Amino acid sequence: MLHGHGGDVYSIAAELGVSPLDVLDFSSNCSPLPYPKGFHDYLCDNVDQMHLLPEVDSITIRNKLAKRYNRHPDRFLIGSGTTQWIYALPRLLGSARAFVTYPTYADYEDACKAAGVEVVPIGIYPGGSQQDGRRLLQDLDALKPATLEGGIVFICNPNNPTGLFLGPQDLLAIIKSKPRSTVWVIDESYAPFVGPDEYTSLLGHSLPENVVILRSFSKIYGIPGLRVGGLVGSSPVLEGLVSQMRPWSVNRMAQLALEYLLDEPQFEQEVRDFCQKEKEFFVDSLSKLHGMSHVEGRCHYALFRLSGGLRAQELASELRKRGMLIRDCHNFKGLEGDYVRISPRLHPDNERLVDEIYRLCEKT
Repeated sequence: MLHGHGGDVYSIAAELGVSPLDVLDFSSNCSPLPYPKGFHDYLCDNVDQMHLLPEVDSITIRNKLAKRYNRHPDRFLIGSGTTQWIYALPRLLGSARAFVTYPTYADYEDACKAAGVEVVPIGIYPGGSQQDGRRLLQDLDALKPATLEGGIVFICNPNNPTGLFLGPQDLLAIIKSKPRSTVWVIDESYAPFVGPDEYTSLLGHSLPENVVILRSFSKIYGIPGLRVGGLVGSSPVLEGLVSQMRPWSVNRMAQLALEYLLDEPQFEQEVRDFCQKEKEFFVDSLSKLHGMSHVEGRCHYALFRLSGGLRAQELASELRKRGMLIRDCHNFKGLEGDYVRISPRLHPDNERLVDEIYRLCEKT
């Protein structure tokens, strides 16, 4: 899916004749906060390193992650965003089928289809409630070992767009009860928004060899334009990936930026606290409107179901004319009806969005 994701500020900027920086983007799930003090100066001081080739294997980043998570650097791979791994894994693992929970991030299915891997749907889990979480765990537990043999299971935890979150210990218990030939791909891109790693990530636990964890640095640090993401796994899985990796797959400025930000753990907490507070503002404000119902979820973005005369496509289109992007969720399989996903920006922007939605709703 080249198009249909959030964050497409360029097309709306071209339509309105403004800079992409002037677009108020509530469709991308990244940190809205200013970068830590000193970050811009650091990048400027090192800009001449663009004359040099990047580290071929991002070893400085891998060493920092290894220290943070008490693992060997060889267990980490750094690439051009988690998208690189999502598309590489179905092709390289040689699996005949992949299991995907719905609704979820569309690239899992797209990557499997591109690799000729059959996609087996699990669910549908339309919300992020504890009840949905119990249903998902029960359905995963009920999968027959013979069905899973040699397959791949993709789980976005917490999930996009619903915010459904499975506790690491509950998820690990399911994984350990299933065949070792099944590779479990756990995408933790949004886990830092739910809580610190020790409470939200499988990286705080002893990992079976058939588990692969994806970590996005774009989201929590707010650097999606640099395209940098990580994969954590065991030797059997990593060997195939390493053999197919391109050298210099991460550009030098992305490496430098991440090296700096990994040394700013307090910034992650600031982002977490800010985004959860602003999410509450959206939920409190917009749930008062007739036709907008908040769908419970653990992540920092707010998912709303629309009803009555309110339509997601029309709402997104009208806001687009005003230089604002929200995520129309029509292309998430499993979300029957009209849904929009809204991610926080700075508070004045959030207030402006709420005001515009109120004005539009008064006209319907």
